Amino acid sequence: MNTKISYSKIEGYCNELHALASQIKETLENIEQIGKKVQSSGSWSGDASSFYVNKINNVSKNFTEIFEEIENSILYMASCAEGYQAIDKMVMGEICSNLNITEPNLNTSRIFNGG
Repeated sequence: MNTKISYSKIEGYCNELHALASQIKETLENIEQIGKKVQSSGSWSGDASSFYVNKINNVSKNFTEIFEEIENSILYMASCAEGYQAIDKMVMGEICSNLNITEPNLNTSRIFNGG
């Protein structure tokens, strides 16, 4: 079992989750727009139309809440990683200072900015 996870991997996971959630949200918004067009155009009306448009609206409402939770979880994971990275940098600086050697350059976070 590999328990070693780098900060860059965590950043990658955060960015990947954000991109996937955004794609799902965009797809759902497109489906909502189609439902609104169908309902307003009169091309499909009646009980079946109302039933499916209501289903789309319920899924959309629920996904908005899920999307916000996903985004909050990503931000939490990112902030934890940034906190640990800051501690690592501080510890590394102290060790290097005590050993009188040059401190290595630790990456800073590039979550959500495409870096």
